[in-house]
Amino acid sequence: SILKMADEADAELAQLATHKLDMEECDDWLDITSLVKTGAQTLASGELIKPESLTLLDAMTSIQVMDSRLDMGMLSDSDMAEIAQWDIDRTLSLTDTLWIVDRMLCCEMTWHNSASLLQTIYTCNYYITDDLPPAIGQAEATSNKERDLVLYPLLVATGLCCRQVWHEYSRENVYAEEDVLLGLAVLRFFEDQYSLADTMRLLDVAQAYLETRLGEEEGAAMLLAHVSMRRRWLAALVCLSVEYLSEDPSALDRSMTELEALAAEHQAYRSTYAEHIGQAADNIVPGVFDAKCMRKFPSLAPIKPKEMLKLSEAHATLARLVSGLSLVRKLLRIESVESLVHFFQGVSRQAEPLPYLRSLLISVFASDGHVQLTQPLLEFVRRSIRELCGTKLMGEEGDRIDLFYQEAARMLVDWFRTLCQNAPRQRRIALKYLAGWDSLQGEAEQLDIWLYTQRQPNAPSAEASDPAFNPFWISSWAYHMKLVLMGGALMTGIRLDVYLAYEFPQIFCYVTQVFESHASHLTRMLEMSGSNELHEEKHRLWTRQGVSDIESRAQLERWLSVAVVQKELATALWLVSHACERLGVFRPPWAKGRSKLALEVCRTQESEVSQNSRYALRFRAFSRLNSPTPLTFDGWMTTKRQLDEYPISDLFVHAARILTDAKTGLDKCRRGFEHTGEEFIRAMYYVVLANSVALAKLLKSDAVKSRAMAVSGADAVAFRETLLNEALAQTDSTSSDMTKAKAKREKKKRAARNEAAARAHEWQADVDQLVSSGTLNVSWTTAADRHPDWPVFTF
Repeated sequence: SILKMADEADAELAQLATHKLDMEECDDWLDITSLVKTGAQTLASGELIKPESLTLLDAMTSIQVMDSRLDMGMLSDSDMAEIAQWDIDRTLSLTDTLWIVDRMLCCEMTWHNSASLLQTIYTCNYYITDDLPPAIGQAEATSNKERDLVLYPLLVATGLCCRQVWHEYSRENVYAEEDVLLGLAVLRFFEDQYSLADTMRLLDVAQAYLETRLGEEEGAAMLLAHVSMRRRWLAALVCLSVEYLSEDPSALDRSMTELEALAAEHQAYRSTYAEHIGQAADNIVPGVFDAKCMRKFPSLAPIKPKEMLKLSEAHATLARLVSGLSLVRKLLRIESVESLVHFFQGVSRQAEPLPYLRSLLISVFASDGHVQLTQPLLEFVRRSIRELCGTKLMGEEGDRIDLFYQEAARMLVDWFRTLCQNAPRQRRIALKYLAGWDSLQGEAEQLDIWLYTQRQPNAPSAEASDPAFNPFWISSWAYHMKLVLMGGALMTGIRLDVYLAYEFPQIFCYVTQVFESHASHLTRMLEMSGSNELHEEKHRLWTRQGVSDIESRAQLERWLSVAVVQKELATALWLVSHACERLGVFRPPWAKGRSKLALEVCRTQESEVSQNSRYALRFRAFSRLNSPTPLTFDGWMTTKRQLDEYPISDLFVHAARILTDAKTGLDKCRRGFEHTGEEFIRAMYYVVLANSVALAKLLKSDAVKSRAMAVSGADAVAFRETLLNEALAQTDSTSSDMTKAKAKREKKKRAARNEAAARAHEWQADVDQLVSSGTLNVSWTTAADRHPDWPVFTF
């Protein structure tokens, strides 16, 4: 009978649909409440009642009815009471107006944190009302002065700010998982009524009115500060638009002036009214904000809920946004591709950069076939290659070269654009881009061979493919960029907690090989560049500064010093993590269970076959590349066995020495980074010094001299295997018909007969003692404000 009712309901709904059943228009509703309740009471777990028209797509995109987190149309009694109190003609006080303005700031900053317009800005009924008061900004024509002379001017200015941000979002530099894109169909922001000049005039009216109210009512001074800050924020957003910057380069300085003044005013406001910002304001003006407004736009409403920021969080977000926009000026003043690489890598490591900032940086960097607003893409990639190769490629032109430059420009720009996205997308796209860069390197090699034959038409054909004769400048550049991308893709996994602690040894071993390959490649480029044929002449390209062989060689030396330091740091962390893994501090999740099933799983997972499968899965994106030669699983196991020949304590000692060498390397190359990559060097200093201090603390303790660390890694592996076998044997004995007393006696006999088991138990007891005392209570963290891609170990 229930199924029959469902089919009848489905047929009736279909009939109503032919009469244009619409959530906004149709008045003929079919009440199915009793039907749903009856069906729910009759159904057992796993049963489903559905009409034939319900598809899998409908089920996946549906909402959960009566769940307040997901059902945007669910209205409680309190919601209905709140909605009933909305009155656009309500006379407002300055206190009421201040509360609405504060709440609107929370909505605006929540939208900047990847929420939807429908969850934030459009919850304000003043925005979605159809009839606007005719007396806005007219003091002599209104009796509701706080609404028409203060609130509406601020709302109109807020709407125009959001319109400027929306124009940037419409460039599609942000992705669908960020709900800032939702709401286009209902976008208005009063643009058809008020231009920029009209908005500024309205703010002047608000300022003049509030100045007459100072001292009369609480909140006038705070609203006056809001008017001033809104004016500066709007002016800065307008001047920072790509269209405005392209037409008038001086707009950059004006926008930075406005942002600096805004930052000072905002800081003063937060200091002066800290108590007001920190307290949770009550719903002073009921009915103004409709948190369930999404029910009016069901086709646009986002499914995932978004919590509104508190007032203190909104002010913190505004301060972060204003501070971050200074990166635009820094970006436009960069003149070398080397500095651009360090700049975008620094941006990529920022903690959750806001979508507007990321989108604006992408647009300013590359739009309409130009880089940094004015420089052609092809000249940009030529500059990048010649910065590394010097003047050796000057004068090389032709369709074949231009085609390669076009492809290289696309790859390079896409990589920089990706570095402005969120961290998960950075890593995901970087792993996909590796294959593209590998193909680009192959094309560059063929181009280098062709260029050599063009320069040396009488040379033997074999010389063109011989690195001893052909320097392969273009492919060397492509290989260099690919290695930079590989290192970043591997290390971003640390920031995202992709790797478990027990994987650290193989991760840092692989990273060490990548940086070692990078250092070897840069050394070869330095050797090929030579020191006797360096030209001081600067060939002017698309920046105010030219390129010379001397500057090119200096850049190669800087990249080499960075690669060497990173290789040494990765090697030290590899030794530390390998030692911790051998001591059992870093254990995989399957090694923690003690039941028979868990122990069997542990034995299976510890086998080389299982390890090989996990290794292949982790590094599959790198194993497909033609260069550098990938570190195979057999190579990794051979290297690991070589480390296992040393006492565990020696690994910590050697890691400390390598960190000292890394610190020395940073000291030597610090002067070369005075104008580029300063933040990167400071971050590397922090990681090296923090890990050095932690190791020094460990080496001063008696733990290094303990029996637990005196054994070699191979002995530790043997001890763990012995303990595992014994635990399995114990579970077999316990599961048999033997009594507990008999099993206990049998265990003692086995331990007495097996000297290896006794040694294993003694070693495990020593390790447990070190862990319980806190000496080997190892943890690792990443500093988001320093260098989140490199961990810092703490003992």
